[in-house]
Amino acid sequence: MKRDEGVERKQHILIHLSSLPKKILSLHGRADLAEFVLRDLCHQQCFNLKKAAFFVDNPDFNCLKGVAGYCHEDNSKACDAFWDNPEKFMACVQESPFNQKVRDVWLPSLKKVSESEQQAIHSVSQMLDMQKPDFCHLQVKHGNHGILIFEKENAQDAMPSEHLHHGLSLLGFCPVY
Repeated sequence: MKRDEGVERKQHILIHLSSLPKKILSLHGRADLAEFVLRDLCHQQCFNLKKAAFFVDNPDFNCLKGVAGYCHEDNSKACDAFWDNPEKFMACVQESPFNQKVRDVWLPSLKKVSESEQQAIHSVSQMLDMQKPDFCHLQVKHGNHGILIFEKENAQDAMPSEHLHHGLSLLGFCPVY
């Protein structure tokens, strides 16, 4: 009997997600931890994302801040064992034009702008040259909102949204500077 591909994909995602807390603890205290977590969430064995940008929206300070960006093309030279070689990985990430664009985003809070949240996210994705973006968001610590804008590697990929929200919540444990 052949296993359903959707069930197998969900199983791979859950295995991948369950390994992340241990990895996060191994680099606890690093200011750049979000880049590591985002890279792992974008991995082919996880959500298989072509591009992803993580933002924190703080309505109290009227600020939308770009935290980390991942682009498969920019990071293709980054080592596979990046959790074990953080300095080499961060050297690659810091050279990434996409990550630089994301980190340069500093806008008014999406909760305070006059346009709809979807229109505002579309504007941000255009700033990042994202062609077919999707997004999800959730509450993170200190009353902030985490927003992930992403492009799938394969547009027809049926991504289990409940798992994506669980993965995004792991970014909420990363420091924001």
